[in-house]
Amino acid sequence: MTEPISLNNVAVGYRRKRPVLHDITFAARRASITGLLGRNGSGKTTLIHTSLGLKKAWSGQVHLFGHAAWNAPATVRRRIGFVPQQFLDFHWLTPSQCVDLVASFHPNWDTQIVAELRERWALPDQRIGMLSPGMRQCVAVLLAIGHRPDLLVLDEPVAMLDPSARRQFLRAIGDLNAQIRQTVLLSTHVCSDVERICSDVAILHRGRIVLHSAIDDLKEQVRRVSGMATVPTGGDVLAKVGPRLWLRNWRNHDLSAAARVDEFDLEQLFLDITA
Repeated sequence: MTEPISLNNVAVGYRRKRPVLHDITFAARRASITGLLGRNGSGKTTLIHTSLGLKKAWSGQVHLFGHAAWNAPATVRRRIGFVPQQFLDFHWLTPSQCVDLVASFHPNWDTQIVAELRERWALPDQRIGMLSPGMRQCVAVLLAIGHRPDLLVLDEPVAMLDPSARRQFLRAIGDLNAQIRQTVLLSTHVCSDVERICSDVAILHRGRIVLHSAIDDLKEQVRRVSGMATVPTGGDVLAKVGPRLWLRNWRNHDLSAAARVDEFDLEQLFLDITA
């Protein structure tokens, strides 16, 4: 069974001598919710656009449901929902008109979930161009999830939502994933959002995926250790900041009595691994 998104040894950028992504190999597990974590400027949007075939890779292979992403057929693209960082389309329509227009192209449109979210968010029915950036983002979310896509890609979708709308949105994404086993790729730099709903996390740093794992595995296998006499060799050291080491399979290492082992903290791991 092919993965919804798959990148193999991909390099891409905006100037030939200045790549944004370097030798990226990444795949989103079917039915997972993967949080793509990265600092501002790390290349998250470029990775998303390349994954969706909106930008052509310089080298490597990019596939959507087993098809080359750059020229994927309409049958594949109909299986995708996408929420960009900024929604600037249909500014002359109201949300109702916009939803009705897009729904007319999708026989499987989920009227119920769209209506529920519109009510929760108290989305005003005035022209989209007159709405706040947060409300426009809500419209983009409705258009992306209404046809119940197999793959939902969200580029910083909650950055402009207030805390209540953000929590409701994340709950809706988790509910959809549980109901229809939808694959979700969620780009963000907010670790608490990833921990709230994601099954997997990928950390992008300076154009490279430096960590990709199931969150439950990280919670079980990874610890921050201080006070080790020697630094272990091999791939188990995920990050080192001063005397602190982030160790995978920490139980398998010979820790001295003076070593301190801290509980797993995704935000601290993210900060240290991207320091």
